[in-house]
Amino acid sequence: MSIHASARRDTFPPVSGIPWAELAGVRVGIVLWGGLAVLDLARIAAVSSYAAGAVMVLLVTAASVGAATRAGLGAAGTGWLLIDGFVEHRAGVLGWDGRHDLALLVGMTALALLATRARR
Repeated sequence: MSIHASARRDTFPPVSGIPWAELAGVRVGIVLWGGLAVLDLARIAAVSSYAAGAVMVLLVTAASVGAATRAGLGAAGTGWLLIDGFVEHRAGVLGWDGRHDLALLVGMTALALLATRARR
């Protein structure tokens, strides 16, 4: 039995781009695992907490570009939990510091929602 190249070519669907707008879980996963990696590297390099937080905000914003609204909200919530648990309170302990945490959460959510409106 032999398989001809023309027969194989017809059995595969055409390759198209990756549908990033539909992959909400992947985007939130990028924020979670990428954020953990960023925070580990920041801790090893003894970077200030402001710089680590800024990189996390950039990661959340970048992961939200062109995404669905729920993906942006999920990315913002995940990013806020990482900043709160590993930058502000260390060792994954979550806490609420009033206006500061509210401002961080609202700001990160606003940036993520603005980034979801951007289209390629």
